[in-house]
Amino acid sequence: MNYTAFWKYYVDVNFLNFVFSLVLFLSSSLFWAIINFSTFGVLIGYWGFHLFKENEYYMYYNLGFTKRKLLSNVFLFNWIFILPVLLILLVIK
Repeated sequence: MNYTAFWKYYVDVNFLNFVFSLVLFLSSSLFWAIINFSTFGVLIGYWGFHLFKENEYYMYYNLGFTKRKLLSNVFLFNWIFILPVLLILLVIK
């Protein structure tokens, strides 16, 4: 697995995800922003990447990544990063 290419995709998708979650945080709460960041926000980021950078999928496909594999890895890594934060947040409350 080419981690450099995957991390570029991860950052590109999560940039829009982070912006969307930040807006949700400002209008709601931190808990819902974190949940959004690791679930629905990934789909928002995927949609934005598909809208603005669709031609880059050819590069990822040539490196051995499919859209499904990229998206599932983004979900997985977001949950790995967010799960400890959620646990700490739940313990504090």
